[in-house]
Amino acid sequence: MPGWREEIEALIERENRAWNDGDAVAYSEAVEPDCVFTNVFGQVFVGQDAFERQHARLFAKVYKGSHLDQTIDHLRLIRPGAALVDTSATVSVPAGDLGPARTVNARLLQVLVHDSRSWRIAAYHAVEERFRPLDR
Repeated sequence: MPGWREEIEALIERENRAWNDGDAVAYSEAVEPDCVFTNVFGQVFVGQDAFERQHARLFAKVYKGSHLDQTIDHLRLIRPGAALVDTSATVSVPAGDLGPARTVNARLLQVLVHDSRSWRIAAYHAVEERFRPLDR
């Protein structure tokens, strides 16, 4: 699959831009209709609609005005049309109604599948990092 790496890197960049714009619709654009989404709080949601609604709530309250910087740590083509992408994500949240400015560090694992046109998110699993390894 020529170009698969660049296409996935572009998907991650689109996620960063959509988050930083507070745009839940754009952030959900590549999500499959039956995607399984586990957030940093351990809540599980199924489907693109649920993914979009949850991110709309986050962008309106908990992460309002936040900035996402997501970098790829591991990217693996499992087989043609299926890939794993593991990223480190830093969310910088400004001070607001919910408290002082803060930074949330997380790890994000996405399972991607390629349809006839593009890479799509089949599963999205986020875990907050409580401790950063010293060698990073």
